[in-house]
Amino acid sequence: MSNWAKTVGGKKTNNHRKSRSDKVELRRRVLEVMPEARVLDAFAGSGSMYRNVWSEAASYVACDQRWYPDERLAYVVDNRILLRNIDLQPFNVFDLDAYGSPWEQVAIVCARRKVAPGELIALVLTDGSRLNLKMGGVPLALRQMAGFGTKVAGASVLQDEVVERAIAGAAKLLRCEVLQRWEARGKTGAGVLYNALILRGLAGAQ
Repeated sequence: MSNWAKTVGGKKTNNHRKSRSDKVELRRRVLEVMPEARVLDAFAGSGSMYRNVWSEAASYVACDQRWYPDERLAYVVDNRILLRNIDLQPFNVFDLDAYGSPWEQVAIVCARRKVAPGELIALVLTDGSRLNLKMGGVPLALRQMAGFGTKVAGASVLQDEVVERAIAGAAKLLRCEVLQRWEARGKTGAGVLYNALILRGLAGAQ
């Protein structure tokens, strides 16, 4: 079974869920805090998270490289191209449910989304980079976000630390503080980490 935890003010409460229900639960937590969520779902796929959660958001835009004939408003394009070219200000929730590493997309959001003091935004992240880390390498965007060099000894063991540092790096670039965070760990050997972050813009951020 997977293990997920809510982190607020340094305190964690652990629970057990299957990975799919974890993903739904993390997004529901975000929606509870941000009922006016305006979601950009950059790895939208066939729409499972839309049907389970994001259909209740204030607004929703999907992105995937494959077109699915359903009711969702969607871009059919590489999400990196989309994130670099559309106005990101209308969105306050960025769902980055990557198959591998979401950190290149996180870096683009950090570079282009301005957060006003006191404003809340959310990042929902799926990190499946453990296999790369196990070989001693760190994906470039993750390495840059975490502030590491080209290789990190024992990175597979230190996956939590690498991701912690990357989250801190993202918050710094966005000029935000992490207000709330929920984390889940996949139940397979792939070691997938799921995170949902509520961030608040710092005073004087703009």
